[in-house]
Amino acid sequence: MSGNLRVENVKQGGNMNIKQGMLLCVFFILLQGNVFSQERKSVTIIIDTEKATDIFDGIGAVSAGASSRLLIDYAEPYRSQILDFLFKPGFGASLQHLKVEIGGEINSTDGSEPSHMRKRGEENYQRGYEWWLMKEAKKRNPDIILDALAWGAPGWIGEGKYYSQEGADYMVKFLQGAKKYNGLDINYIGIWNERDFDVSWIKLLRETLDRNGLSSVKIVASDMNGPPRKMWEIADSMVADPELKKAIYAIGVHYPHGELPASALQLKAEGKKLWSTEDGEWNWFTMLPYRHLRAQKLNNNYIDRHLTKTEFWSPVTSYYDCLPAPGSGMIKANAPWSGAYEIEKTLWSVAHTTQFAKPGWLYVDSACMKLPGGGSLVTLTSPDMKNVSLIIETGEAGSEQDIIIKPMGAYSFSRLSMWFSDDLHDFKKTDDVYAENGEFRFVVKPRSVYSLTTTNGQNKGIAGSPNPIRFPLPYQENFDSYPEQATPKYLSDQSGTFEVESCGKDNKVLKQQLYRRGIDWSSTKTVFSVIGDMNMTDTEVSADITFEGVSDENPENSFAAVIARCYQGSVWACFMVNNPVGYNFRLYADGTWKLLTAKDELASGRVTLSGKTWMNLKLRCQSDKIKAFIDGQKVCEVSDGSYIRGLAGIGCSFDPVSFDQFEISDIHAK
Repeated sequence: MSGNLRVENVKQGGNMNIKQGMLLCVFFILLQGNVFSQERKSVTIIIDTEKATDIFDGIGAVSAGASSRLLIDYAEPYRSQILDFLFKPGFGASLQHLKVEIGGEINSTDGSEPSHMRKRGEENYQRGYEWWLMKEAKKRNPDIILDALAWGAPGWIGEGKYYSQEGADYMVKFLQGAKKYNGLDINYIGIWNERDFDVSWIKLLRETLDRNGLSSVKIVASDMNGPPRKMWEIADSMVADPELKKAIYAIGVHYPHGELPASALQLKAEGKKLWSTEDGEWNWFTMLPYRHLRAQKLNNNYIDRHLTKTEFWSPVTSYYDCLPAPGSGMIKANAPWSGAYEIEKTLWSVAHTTQFAKPGWLYVDSACMKLPGGGSLVTLTSPDMKNVSLIIETGEAGSEQDIIIKPMGAYSFSRLSMWFSDDLHDFKKTDDVYAENGEFRFVVKPRSVYSLTTTNGQNKGIAGSPNPIRFPLPYQENFDSYPEQATPKYLSDQSGTFEVESCGKDNKVLKQQLYRRGIDWSSTKTVFSVIGDMNMTDTEVSADITFEGVSDENPENSFAAVIARCYQGSVWACFMVNNPVGYNFRLYADGTWKLLTAKDELASGRVTLSGKTWMNLKLRCQSDKIKAFIDGQKVCEVSDGSYIRGLAGIGCSFDPVSFDQFEISDIHAK
């Protein structure tokens, strides 16, 4: 077609004939394609060994905020398949770093993670699932690098003061326990997630680490989110304080954006690392991820800010979908009763870098750039300059682009293997690209990711997920089959910690272990744990409860509860209310009972508890009819439409309340 072509508007009786309209549509599509081909951008990439500068420190993920909680409950072989997709080199995401939360038994986004030191002087290095996850990662990739960071801590530390000597000792104990009891060497440790830093305490932490034989563990600070001024604020302090600068190995920021301040640029020039230590592609109003931006984020973190390491929250979505910030992981695996899991496109976007370059490789600055037609490119070379990989993303491109690659210096390769992903394909091997007259020429499409490399060993793992099924009802649990200190399957603690304990000769119960508020991150008001299917509607939730062991000093403050239709929601509103978001039926140790929503009291009353050791609480939700029972006797019935679906659960005050015979049933199945 040429510029002399004329388009005529063909009419018949004032209306376009359907056939003519279809032909005209085809014509416009062809015309559009011709315009794109005429305007197709071209870029020449010079790969110059003399321009290899910054060290690539790797790509990882952050297991925190109880994001991995349900993974450990998966049965084999599905659990191992998921772990392979995350950590096995040359198979899936091939993660090069794993960062874990140092559990503090406070809610850190989607639940609470157990602490290794629940009480002063008490230590346990088997609680929870992060030890297990780190060992599984190491089993698959012995070279994986381990990081750790606390979101909160038990309240005994410094009598509520996190930045204290006890706080530093708490960190040291975590690192020592990781090595002694789990065979894990943790390479990097942070200070406190997204909280203002304390210069004196960072120095104290460095001294405490060194004094305890942990001089090889490097400090990353300060893991701040927020506007650029805030997230990079520690750089100003480091420039002004040589001792602080010496104590910190790398500056870590969360969800980096905006320009680097002069202080950060100065520190980079002096050899300090600049890292994105928690990242993702969130719509901050809905807390839902923009999945197509992962490859763009990886490239632009280096191109725009020279960040040489990126860690995404989270590796796996192993928390219920109705909890905050759903869908963070590269794999969705939050239905362990079915074994079902789903590989997200973000996993393959990560594989486009991790399967083509290792930590210790170098960025080639002459070949790291934004593309003229939209998109970006980074180039990485092995330290011996014998291998090279290019990662190209065209997420914002409007048309195809011509790429010309010219190797220079020590490079002498004549072939590049190519892998690509687009809207229809994930991590697909395509035809190799060969040099002609010392140049490689090829075309990249919009909304795609390409990896070109002189290396080999890349593979796309094959998933074997079964079909998903709903959470099986009725659910009944008496906890007798679990060992002591176990966490029952599928229960996800949202704050505090529930563990199995012996109660009598042959009986076991579920007992809440946290008796004082911790040094919190999200300021949850009560202790509770949830389970089930977020789409459960007409259900009956019941449990036997006892206040044995609870102090009788303030019985009006100690309570046990059953919860129905708990739907926290994707945003942070659930942290702004006094009660779990759902229907809460509470019985207090003084005999008072209350039926509550997140904010309101629907009904209340009082019963006599004298002489009763165990009592049964039951909450029945059918349509908008909400009924509550104590020991089989109905104490209230209300009409309320605040919640229509959600998880079931149990809850209590910060007391050693025990639960038994926990049941969830579908009313319609009875």
